[in-house]
Parts: sequence; C-alpha cells; structure tokens
Amino acid sequence: MAVGLWAAWGTQSPAQSLQAERDSFAQVRTKAEKGDAEAQLKLGSLYAAGEGVPQDPKKAVKWHRKAAEQGLGRAEYQLALDYAHGFGVKPDPVEAFQWFRRAAQSGVAKAQVDLGLCYVNGRGVRENAVEAVFWFRKAADQGEPEAQYQLGKCYFEGRGVTKNTLEGFKWTRLAAVQGNASGQRRLGTCYEKGEGVAQDYVQAHKWFNLAAAQDDLNAADIRVSIAKIETSLSKEQMAEAQRLARDFKPSEKPAKDAVPGEGDVSAGITGFVNLKADDETSEVFVDGSFFGNPPARLKLKDGTHLIEVKKPGFKDYRKEITVTSGSDLNLRVTLEKL
Repeated sequence: MAVGLWAAWGTQSPAQSLQAERDSFAQVRTKAEKGDAEAQLKLGSLYAAGEGVPQDPKKAVKWHRKAAEQGLGRAEYQLALDYAHGFGVKPDPVEAFQWFRRAAQSGVAKAQVDLGLCYVNGRGVRENAVEAVFWFRKAADQGEPEAQYQLGKCYFEGRGVTKNTLEGFKWTRLAAVQGNASGQRRLGTCYEKGEGVAQDYVQAHKWFNLAAAQDDLNAADIRVSIAKIETSLSKEQMAEAQRLARDFKPSEKPAKDAVPGEGDVSAGITGFVNLKADDETSEVFVDGSFFGNPPARLKLKDGTHLIEVKKPGFKDYRKEITVTSGSDLNLRVTLEKL
C-alpha cells in the first residue's frame, strides 16, 4: 500500500502538469515585464512552443525583440532566426542579417556561422568570401563544428582564403570528430583521394559510414562512395573499417587534448601514446595543436586523434590513431626528405 501511495505522489496528472506549466509561465512573465532580458527571451520561447500558454508566434517575436534590444546575444540570434524563417514575422533576409551580425559581434558562435553563410550566399548582404571566412574562423575557434566544416571547405576551394589542402583537412577533421555529418563525408573524401593526408581506404570507409548513418539527404550518394571503396579493400580491412566506425565516439569539442609531461591519467584523460622520432628537433602536433619535440609521451582523451610530426625540408608525417581507456601505444616516426 505504501509503495502504491509513493508512486502516486511521484507522478503528476496531466492537469497537474498543465498547472505547473501555467505557474512557471506566470513567474517568467512577471520577471519579463520588469525588464529582465533572460526572462524576456524565455517568455518568447514559451510563446513559441505553446508551453503554459497558447502558442503565439507574434508574441514570441515581441519578447525576443525586447531581450535583443537589451543586447542579449542569444536573443539577438533568436530574433535573426525569426526573420530568416518568417516565424511570427514576415521573412526579411536583410533584417535577419542585421541581427545575425549583432549576435555574432556579441560572441554567439552559431550566429557567427549563420553570418558567414549570409556572406557566402549573399543573403541580406552582398557576397563577400573574405568576410565569410573571418566569421567562420571566429566560430571555429570556439569549437563550433559547422564553422570548422565551412572553414575547411573554404580552404579546399580557395574561397576567401588562399587554397590550402592541409588546412582544409585540419578543420574538416575537427568538425568530423565532433560528429558533424558534412565534415565526416568530406573527411572520407580526403582519405579516399589523399587530400591533405595519406590515402587510406580503411579510414575513408569509416568516415563515409559514419556520415551515411546520420545524413539521410545524401545517404544514397555516400553509399555509392562506400561501394566504390569496398572494391579496393580486403575482408580484413573491411572488418577493421567497420570496427573503427562502431567504436567511434564524438568528441565534445576540438580539445587540445595533449598534456605535456608524465603523470597519472587525470579526469577525462584515458590513454597514452609514446612517440619517438629519428630527428628529435622535429615538432609534434596533436589535433592541430603544438605539443613539443620528441620523444614525447602524450596523454589523450578517449577517441580519435591526429598525430603530426613536422620539420622544414621534410614531408609532414600524419597518422590518425584511436585511443581507448587504459591504452598505452607506441609510435615510431621517420621523416622523409622533400
């Protein structure tokens, strides 16, 4: 009997849930009417979703605007989206661009991406590839995967920046390891064709597989690429590619995971890579970030990482490795002269 009562008390009825939503709405509205920008943004979201109140897009935009006019970056971005998609207001690409710019200047990474896309596509502003790259880089440096993909694309195409396949690969990979489907597809192409990295059909198969699993729009085309690659793979290589795809875990951010020096594995760091090189004056990079000179003991988080060893006059060494909990891998590097 006691168990039954406890279960009843722990579960709200539909009427109780509705009343809780209404109470929450009333509290937010009170704060919003007093000029609290965060509450104004929240109130707009409640009107947009119809939580605690009938859905009302026009009122949603009204409160988004009140918060945006106080300089709240997230509200500026939301108002830009309202104008871009015509939610509660007539679609207006020029007005959307203005609010995307204000939000981007406030440091909102997603707004910086959308502002870059406005410059790429000429939405609400004249096309300007250089400005697009500027804003993509701003967002990419904050770890925004879509920005990293777009920046990589600019480097591959030489759009708004000098063409550089190595930089293109670097930024594309950062997007891919965070789970960005477009980045994963483009990274598969890099490994298939040897763009910015040594040709590797196993890695190409892995990244194409990961992209196909979440990119419904382009899945058919990606499957064609996978089928093409499979003609060049042995059964063992196929099994390895499939295992790598199964074991893949998206990174939370393009973390500079290498930590100089020895020591115990700290929170979030799960494995080691012991790197030795014939030339100890060369430089070691992990996921695009400088680590030091060899020999080096790299402490890395669980996941996929790009190890690079560089020296002027020599070909860059690049290898993608997967670190798992408790792993202790050895890597020997010999650089080839140009």
